[in-house]
Parts: sequence; C-alpha cells; structure tokens
Amino acid sequence: MRRSRQRRYRVGIISILVILMVTSLFAPLASGNTGEGDQETYYVVQDDQTVEVTPIAGDEPVEEFYDYRHPFRDDGDRDHPRWGRSFSSEGTTEYQADDTSILMLYDGPDGLSLVAVHDRFHENDEDGTPGSSVSWELSGLPEEGEWAVIDDDYGWLTDDADKDALHYFDADHTDGAAGNDGEPASGVDAQLSWVWRNGRTDGMAYRLPENGFSMTIDPAFNEESYHRYGDDRRSADGPDNPSFGEQYNGTIDDWQVIVPTDDGEDFERVSLDSLSEPITIEPASESDAVEPADISVASLSLENDTIEAGETAKLTAVLENTAETDGEYEARFRLADSELETRTVDVAGNSEATVEFSQEIVSAGTYQLGVNSEQVELTVTENATAETETAGSNGEDGGDTTDERLPGFGVSTMLAALLALTAAVGLGRQHG
Repeated sequence: MRRSRQRRYRVGIISILVILMVTSLFAPLASGNTGEGDQETYYVVQDDQTVEVTPIAGDEPVEEFYDYRHPFRDDGDRDHPRWGRSFSSEGTTEYQADDTSILMLYDGPDGLSLVAVHDRFHENDEDGTPGSSVSWELSGLPEEGEWAVIDDDYGWLTDDADKDALHYFDADHTDGAAGNDGEPASGVDAQLSWVWRNGRTDGMAYRLPENGFSMTIDPAFNEESYHRYGDDRRSADGPDNPSFGEQYNGTIDDWQVIVPTDDGEDFERVSLDSLSEPITIEPASESDAVEPADISVASLSLENDTIEAGETAKLTAVLENTAETDGEYEARFRLADSELETRTVDVAGNSEATVEFSQEIVSAGTYQLGVNSEQVELTVTENATAETETAGSNGEDGGDTTDERLPGFGVSTMLAALLALTAAVGLGRQHG
C-alpha cells in the first residue's frame, strides 16, 4: 500500500514539474502584456485633461500586433501571413469597440509605436455598425519616425494622387508609406484620411523614438472629416461619393486611450473629453503637462462586521490621491457582482476623502461589499426577533396561540433534551 501511494506521489510531482516547464516555455510568447515597471510613462494631453499611459509590451513587431489584412500584398500572394479580405486590423480586436476610435502605445522588438484603430472588426459585416470617416492632421513627427502600418495604404491605391486623395506627407516624413498624394496642409507633417464600411476598421501604426518627441493630432471625425462617403453634402467632384450608401455613413462617438492595468493583465478605456480638440502625445519626463490625479481606494471598513437580517450595513471607503493634482473618482458601491450606486468624489492633491454607503440586507448569509475592486466580508445572521415571532405562532384562523416551548429553552436545547430522555428510557428497559 505504501509503495502504491509513493508511486502516485512521484507521478504527481513529475506532472507538476512538467506543467511548470511547459508554462515557463510558453509564457514569453504572450504578445499583449505590458513590460516591467521601468517602462517610460507617456502623457496624452487634451486641454485640461491628462491621461497617463504606459505602452502595451509585446514580443512581435507592431505590424504583426496590428495584423492589417488585405489581398494586395506581394501581388496578391495568398501565402503571405497577413493576406486577407477584411481590410481591417485583426490583431487588435480585444481593444476595439463599435463606433469608437482608440489610441494606444505599443512597445515591441522594434521599439515604441503609436497605434490607432477606428471602429471594430466583425467577421460578418452585417454584425457591425455602419462605418464612418476620420481625418487627422499630424505635426511634430520626429525625423526618425516611420510609418509601420497605414490602413488602406497599398501601392496601386496610393501611387496616383488622382485616385484617392487620402494621405498627404511632408517630404521629410514619408518613410514607410506606400504612396504620397502630395504636400499636406501648411505647417503639418502628415494629413491622413480614412473611410470604411460596416464591420471593418481603419487606422495606422507609427514608430516613435522612446524620447525626444512631442507630436500633435488635430482630429476631424464624422461630418467634419475630409472624406465622407455616402454623403452628398459636398460636390461629387470632391473626395465624397454619395452613391456608396449608408454603410459608410455612421459615426465615431468616442475617442479613447487604452491604458494597461494590473501589470498588463488588463486594461481600461479612458475617454477623451472632445472629438474635435487636438491632443499631444509626449514622454512624461519631458512634458510640461500637469501630472494627472492618482486616486485609489486606500481602505474599506464596515460599521459592523456582523448584522442581523433586515438591518442596514454601513460601508466607509477612504480614497487617497497621491498626486499633487486635484481629481475626481467614480466610487462604485458593489454587493458581490452587482453595482448598487455610483458617486463622484472630489479628492484634493496629496489628500484623502471619505465616502459612505449603506444597504439593507434582508437575508442571512455571507456577503462581499466593496467599492470598485476592493471588498470586505459582511456576515448576516437570522433575525432573533423574527425567529421568536414565527416560533410563537400556530393559529391558522386567527385563534389563540399558545407558546408550548419550555421557558428559557431554544429549539436546539429542546431537541437535545428529548434525545437524552429517549436514551434514558431505552436504557431503563434494557435493565428492567
């Protein structure tokens, strides 16, 4: 028997070692995690709003991370790893959202890149919302920058300025671009314009140095864009084509920055305040922008860890702002996975603020109460008064009730006494 157990123990240990070895071999292949804590931090600034962001870190080049699919690569070579007919980014789908334009920084083996994706890819076009249009004017592009991906930038479409009038590049900023429709607007390094239909995306990826740059994007979304298919507001001789139809005539309703969290295991979406105001992207170490507020839940406490059913639980959260800048915090009061209430709390720089929530709990049990991701445990016991009232009532027609319990005895005590009495009677019979 011992040998059998020893064999099982050995097999278990070997199995664990094999799992650990396989995990260690394949863990580095993950491509969507942020790197270590020594990564450079960057600011995305729009008016008074500053978004602090670290890059998404990956082991693949940004071209593979973006994974732009179209059928015109290498003269239509279907063996090309990114051949396809989606005309979309298929590598960034986890970050994409319908009717939303996203910005993120990606740090791969070839360095830092700014990645933008407009809208969301759907394998079935009909599942997607109508496409839209976006135009950007970019300035402050670094001389060593390079276009890694320009969605809808392939030779036969962009080598003739009369074909599309989509992308214009200053002569010093054409590296990586398949074509050039001419000089951009005065004082601008590049002018990009995108139009897409339902279920598809557009966008770009631009390689940046890690430091020494401050680039600005001046946006024009939807009807303000240079192009607008499916729209007859401008002359048919211009860049619009009204005959394309409503599948091009949707809207981008949100402009978001993707901010990695939890050491790259997750991310949050931070919406920019405006679809029309310019943004600036630059290293935090070189920025004149005000450091954004950094607010989190410092502690949680219950007024009472244990209450009776029908009583009210009271939860206090202390919010801490470790930055010098004042800020607001969305405190979401949660019971398990259910969100009960949300309050916006002002927290001054280098200060704390307190917010209190309360909730009546009607059933006994153990509950997790919390604010955002922080939680504490609450124990709810049966209501003693309710138990007494229930035990003392046996009238069905409103008649007199009689309390047949022994004074001072609870139900459990009575049962124990009955069991003892039964045992004593049985013992007496054996000896009688």
